[in-house]
Amino acid sequence: MKKIIYFFLVLNLSVSSFINAQSSGTSKTVDLNLSKPYIRGLPPNIFVELQFVDDNANGLLEAEENARLILKIKNEGSGPAQGLQISLKSNVSDPELQIEPNKLIRLIKPNETKVVEMKIKAGFFIKTNQHKIDINITEHFGFDMDQATLNLNTYQYIPSKLVFIGMDIYDQGEGTGSVIKDGNLQAGEQIRAKLVVQNIGQNLALGVSYKFVSNDSNIYVNDFHSAIGDLGDFKVGETKEIWVTISPNKRVKVIGKLPLFLTVTEKKNYGNIKEFQIPLELEKRAPKPAVLSVKADMAQIQKQVARIEYKSDKFSFNNSNVKNIESPALGKIKRNKSIGIVIGVENYTNLPKAPFASHDAEIIEKYFKLTLGVEQVITYTNQQVSGLFFKSTFDPSIGKLTNMIDPGKTDLFVYYSGHGVPDRNGDEVYLFPSDGSINLLKEGGYSINNFYESLNKLNAKSVTVIMDACFSGSTRANENLTGTKALGIKVKDASVRPWETNPNFRVFSSSSNDETSLGYDASQSGLYTYFLCVGLQGEADTNKDRKITVEELQNYLVLNVNDLAKKLSSGKSQTPLFFGAPGMVLTEY
Repeated sequence: MKKIIYFFLVLNLSVSSFINAQSSGTSKTVDLNLSKPYIRGLPPNIFVELQFVDDNANGLLEAEENARLILKIKNEGSGPAQGLQISLKSNVSDPELQIEPNKLIRLIKPNETKVVEMKIKAGFFIKTNQHKIDINITEHFGFDMDQATLNLNTYQYIPSKLVFIGMDIYDQGEGTGSVIKDGNLQAGEQIRAKLVVQNIGQNLALGVSYKFVSNDSNIYVNDFHSAIGDLGDFKVGETKEIWVTISPNKRVKVIGKLPLFLTVTEKKNYGNIKEFQIPLELEKRAPKPAVLSVKADMAQIQKQVARIEYKSDKFSFNNSNVKNIESPALGKIKRNKSIGIVIGVENYTNLPKAPFASHDAEIIEKYFKLTLGVEQVITYTNQQVSGLFFKSTFDPSIGKLTNMIDPGKTDLFVYYSGHGVPDRNGDEVYLFPSDGSINLLKEGGYSINNFYESLNKLNAKSVTVIMDACFSGSTRANENLTGTKALGIKVKDASVRPWETNPNFRVFSSSSNDETSLGYDASQSGLYTYFLCVGLQGEADTNKDRKITVEELQNYLVLNVNDLAKKLSSGKSQTPLFFGAPGMVLTEY
């Protein structure tokens, strides 16, 4: 079933108070009968519920995609609304963006609802742009509605790019007939060849087919002189194999590369391989496949979903696909003597921003207090996390927490959103203060091993750590933190693992060490933090016992974070991790 992104927009023509747009009333399609004159009566009181629906339900308008702006208009006033003119106009001119310009509703009687759909379509050559589409609704007798704006991002087609990356020759086994079993191709024998093709572009390659042709009558391909087939769709970075038989007879006189040509064609005819002569010679080894490293361009692909912009307090909207995480559910558990430390560093002096990290901290502070029942919560953001903050807070000898924790009795919760920075070899990863320097990483940062060791030495009754940070050397916007060598390195796991010996030490982590932890524009938070909050609101309660355990929350996070991350980043994974013992109940309702 297609997902729908909803926006609710309230427009009150006579009063400023909000009235629920879902109240009872008859719903009808628009009446365009213009034969009757308009007669002035009592004023209407109109509300409009807006829905923006696009084909793939991601809140964006991409090449060759259709969308609809649906207006469900209800009159709750004493008099009729007459001659309602609805018009849409973008501030950016693009002939490839087709917007249905206007509609007329002749009459909406009191307590009556009518529905209008305004069509929006993107052509194949649509340009990347942010369109501010003004929504104007006027009424014949002047009960005009305040203007609202649909902010809609359009995106031009990003082509795939298919390349030949190598091949393997098999001169033994079924379908082969060797003269010499040496892994080479000789005249007079038949071999099987595996040709490997990869998509190194930034988009899905759709409906890919291939044709492999011999231009020499003395070289046979699949018993004739050509082979054709379908390869389906290619994801970004994905490889696929083409299997063919090649059999040169004894009359072949070719010196150098054999006249064997590969054509691979994508449905949209972008990024194709056209008559590529494969590097295969008689009596010589063929080049082995070498898979290329392809990373999705997050700055280009991670996009902002459509939203409504307004200035009047008569307006409101809600995106029903995106849950409101600003209002935590109230949990029944009250943890006496518990302490929560919440850290969110968004603005760095010497590093790129970590989008939404300070907002993450503000949200999690409320969840710690209201949902998890943490008695005392201390929140630090941005410049408050500077200098030797981590050591002065967590060090078991001199840190602030040492005097706050009653050994064996205090439950400790720690949340961190911000940059995680690996050293250039990937041997250590560090939590990083707002004023830290990459050149003084070890001095200014706080290694994850020190962090876990310090928390364990505080001897709290239990320790629960939640990390919305990646340690791959890139940011939520895929910016490089530590230089060109950092991206793509294999970052080692923490060597200090207190959860292996302490059954009351647990760690939730937003991604594995070689992945990026994404931000989520729609909720203005980290993607992981968004689903963490939604899960704690009750969505993670899979057995419906009104309790959420650590394993229930983790299962919910893995399923939902990874799924949406792939959609936001063209197939790249973000896999939440959990370390520690199961069974702990995080909250009850």
